[in-house]
Amino acid sequence: MPLKITDVKAATVEGNYQWTFAKVYAGAQSGIGEAFPAPQLEGVIREYAPLVIGEDAFDVNRIMDKLRWASVPSGTFGANYHAFSAIEIAILDLLGRHLNLPVYALLGGKFRDKVRIYADAHAGKALESMSRVLLPTVPLWMRELGVAPPEAVEREPVHGRATPMAYAEEYNSRAYGARAKELKGEGFTAVKFDLDIPTPYTTRHSQETGSLSNQETGYLAGLVGEVREAVGEETDILFDLHWKYDVNNSVRLAKSIEPYGVMWLEDPVPPENVSLLREVTSSTTTPIASGENLYGRYQFEQLLGTGIRVATPDAPKAGGLLESRFIAQMAAMKEITISPHNISSPIGTVAQAHLAASIPNFGVLEFHGHDVPLWYKLSKKKVIRDGFIQLDDEPGLGVELDEAVAARYSLDGEFDL
Repeated sequence: MPLKITDVKAATVEGNYQWTFAKVYAGAQSGIGEAFPAPQLEGVIREYAPLVIGEDAFDVNRIMDKLRWASVPSGTFGANYHAFSAIEIAILDLLGRHLNLPVYALLGGKFRDKVRIYADAHAGKALESMSRVLLPTVPLWMRELGVAPPEAVEREPVHGRATPMAYAEEYNSRAYGARAKELKGEGFTAVKFDLDIPTPYTTRHSQETGSLSNQETGYLAGLVGEVREAVGEETDILFDLHWKYDVNNSVRLAKSIEPYGVMWLEDPVPPENVSLLREVTSSTTTPIASGENLYGRYQFEQLLGTGIRVATPDAPKAGGLLESRFIAQMAAMKEITISPHNISSPIGTVAQAHLAASIPNFGVLEFHGHDVPLWYKLSKKKVIRDGFIQLDDEPGLGVELDEAVAARYSLDGEFDL
């Protein structure tokens, strides 16, 4: 029997990122998905709704093909793909609930029901909140913790070469080591830190040009060494550069941390030209990871030929769970590990856990909400236990959004799912 789609809705909650949800209805039944942040994303999802309404939810591949072709005039990638991804995840959740099957069963079944998580420790401090254009924000949940809004409006993005950053004690090796020990004590078997940070030797010139002096390189390598010493060899350690540095300095830094056996060094060079990665990967034994900026199988096909050891698609951005599983199959042919990037709420996080369960070459899934009290309140059940997500046979995604909580912390006070 067909399962006719009758409505598509969208709404956003302000967490440490702006979590945008799509809800797809088939009469009284519904499923929920989540999109990676992008400006005006609710409106994009609603623009595509007429292409989805009236379709049979079982024809999910046909629906996604329609959405991709409909995006040709406005640009195939970017916010359009974010919207598609949320709609696709919501349709799979709807189908799973309708059929009384977990989403991983719709993806071909599971290799594992316990999905390993790594904690993103950021830069050794509690995570801040940012808008969809990476401006710092102070949403309600932060104000409830006593964080005061800034006196002046910030006009610089949180990441990148355009933003001046000042060294602070939170960027020293003691802070990194202590944070790593804390997270290991909570049961996490892998932890990640930022390395695109200011050091005591950073100059405005080096920030603007993506360069590193010998002193800066030594300092950053020292942070890696401190984290390794803090957690021992049994815990995996990962580091993120957020595309901050040029090829030469990315190579210098990657080579300087080779002795510490890191699981990977992530996104060393600007993402627009994936061929730059080949220059980095061919010059170091440090494993390089990348992929969170890319969309769909064709962009990932180029990435997988650069020598990276780990691909990091973000399913709420890359085209949804089915497309990300296709990307994982392509990667498996080259023995490349898939470790999904993830800054989602519990909805998107569990969705990517279903993906992780369904692929043979899964590594570890990102958790980016450790220090955000709201993250834990949005789900009606505990999602992460001792550094893992345990998937069961509950239908659909198996996680429910607490819509009363979501409404309280919604963007601009609007929440209609």
